[in-house]
Amino acid sequence: MACVICGGNATVTLNPPRRTFARGPDPDDPSYSIIALLPEVHLCTQHDQAAHKKELSIGWCDDEQCRRYGEVGQTSPCGEQYAALKR
Repeated sequence: MACVICGGNATVTLNPPRRTFARGPDPDDPSYSIIALLPEVHLCTQHDQAAHKKELSIGWCDDEQCRRYGEVGQTSPCGEQYAALKR
């Protein structure tokens, strides 16, 4: 597997995050939501350490042609910016 940030040899696999796409009309009512389970996150040792130190924020591009991880704020291959993942 390749690191989602640099493409190097991934040494760590993180559980996939959940991404909330929509909520019901009442934001205080969590009974209705659309949640997607994203793919596992593969990182090399360097980027895993940076993420744990909060020096690196991993994001997701949800463009239909892209759908991949990268560094928040950077441009994905489709031209959109990677959005922060909510935990």
